[in-house]
Amino acid sequence: MKVELHLHTSRYSGCASATAYQLMQALIDARYDAAYITEHDAVWTHWELEALQKEFPRLRILPGMELTISREPLQHLVILGTNDPSYLELGEAGDILDKARDEGHLTILAHPCRWPGAGELLERGLLPDALEYETCNHNPAQACKAKALADKYRLPLVNAGDTHALSFLGRFWIETHEPVLASGDIRELVLSGRYDNRVGKGGTIKVF
Repeated sequence: MKVELHLHTSRYSGCASATAYQLMQALIDARYDAAYITEHDAVWTHWELEALQKEFPRLRILPGMELTISREPLQHLVILGTNDPSYLELGEAGDILDKARDEGHLTILAHPCRWPGAGELLERGLLPDALEYETCNHNPAQACKAKALADKYRLPLVNAGDTHALSFLGRFWIETHEPVLASGDIRELVLSGRYDNRVGKGGTIKVF
């Protein structure tokens, strides 16, 4: 399955320029099979996701979020498979990671090398399930640094669009070896390595 792991809409992410309806149709046109909606420090309710899914039955629309887990250093964490608003009330990165792990949700340190400090966070033992690798918010040098961190801490790397606009789609994604039937399936697939990172047209990162 062609899966977008990291996507923002203008409904809850002020930095996004496209509506959910525009993005879902564009995902279908680009032959994606599934997408996780991961707004900044916000979640879509069950009812909102259900209504959106009814409008776009050809696409699996799945819950997630992107939380600010540290401000000094600034770091964001993507959590996939849940829209539980109680995550928004947790202030400590360790508490967020523990809750997600206990509940079986995949955690990804978003664009970890976009800003300095990811190494410091990981050194403190605050380890996610995976690191974002090739993404619209990493340049080639930053992707190289992310790979070095992943190698050091033995973490998987995942490609994701970090989509904020229609132009972001089709650049970076993963292909899973098996269908993502439920929102929580993605954690097992990533941790077991049953996926491939993909770069499409417009993806400019090439890491040696």
